[in-house]
Amino acid sequence: MTYGQPGPGPGGQGGGQGPGQPGGPAWGPPPPPPWGWGWPPPAPKPGVIPLRPLQAGDIFGGVFATMRRYPGGLFGVAGVIYGVYAVVGAGALFAGWYAQRDTIDRLFDSSADGLPSSSELTAVVASFGLIWGTLMVLALVVNAAVAVACTTVTREAVLGRPARFGQVLRSVKRFPAVLGIQLLSGLIVAIPVALMALFMVLTMVALLSRGDAGPWLVLMPFLFLGVAALAVWLGIRLALATPAAVFEGQRPVGALRRSVRLVRDNWWRTFGLLLLAALMAMGLSLALQILTGAFQSPADSLVVDNTDTGWFGSAEVRALLADILVGSVIGLLVGSVVQIVGMTLTHLTAALVYVDLRIRKEGLADALIGEVGQGGPGPQAPPATGQGG
Repeated sequence: MTYGQPGPGPGGQGGGQGPGQPGGPAWGPPPPPPWGWGWPPPAPKPGVIPLRPLQAGDIFGGVFATMRRYPGGLFGVAGVIYGVYAVVGAGALFAGWYAQRDTIDRLFDSSADGLPSSSELTAVVASFGLIWGTLMVLALVVNAAVAVACTTVTREAVLGRPARFGQVLRSVKRFPAVLGIQLLSGLIVAIPVALMALFMVLTMVALLSRGDAGPWLVLMPFLFLGVAALAVWLGIRLALATPAAVFEGQRPVGALRRSVRLVRDNWWRTFGLLLLAALMAMGLSLALQILTGAFQSPADSLVVDNTDTGWFGSAEVRALLADILVGSVIGLLVGSVVQIVGMTLTHLTAALVYVDLRIRKEGLADALIGEVGQGGPGPQAPPATGQGG
């Protein structure tokens, strides 16, 4: 089997001139095909993936190659974003404690004259509830910004172009579109799930009010499984909306529609790849939690003699509290690193799945090869076609 364009033949520009053709000499073998017999040439690979339909190994190889080649654009930007979030969160918690410190001290001091009143406790709960809500909103913003950074790096990594720290950090300002995608997709998944859950609750209440649930209780686990399956199905259909927004500049609604069209007829493959990425992230998290668990628990039991110096005056207690503080700091740092790596892994996988589906469905590889040729060929890219004079 030959590959490439066929050689000149009858009716072509060279028709009637080659050996064995009318008007040409009758001797000699026909010219060989351009690439001969055998395997086709390898697909161009200007960046972290070959520009052809990808296998699972190509996708995850591209994910880890992107992590190795672009640590500043990925982990540096994500670290800055999470660092700002940590500083803001710590400041908000300190402000809440400082505003309610008298009530909190009386609540945890057993030697105080009396417990705080209900109005004071309500003020404490309201303050920290407001802080918690604010931090949850900021967490959504942080996740959207990290998603933009990871997808921007992937877009450049596919073509082997640089993705410097400042360039990726500037791209984060496009997070509102991705934040809108996250909110809309969460709402789309939550509405049918909430309606189904409400139906299940109302059905259960009606059956119990009659005093005889009968066989309906047996069906409840299957209804819960149906709710979970529906949520997963919707989530996968919308999982490629962020790459569509970053690669194509789509708005939230358009990006969600784009994701649905790309995943159509490829749901199971997309589900398997994203599930494998999530399992990798969970495995990494579990391994690091096991390694750091020893720092967060005391090795020996503590016996305190508080007859003279008081409970906190004991050297053993101070040493224990210092160990707990150090362990907590280590655990917090390791947890932050795990979260950054896990989010990076999942976002990079989603972006490369998006590229793969566009290559399979829309011939994106040819467009990317042309873009590489116009911008200067990479190590394995085909040379740009010159203009004849």
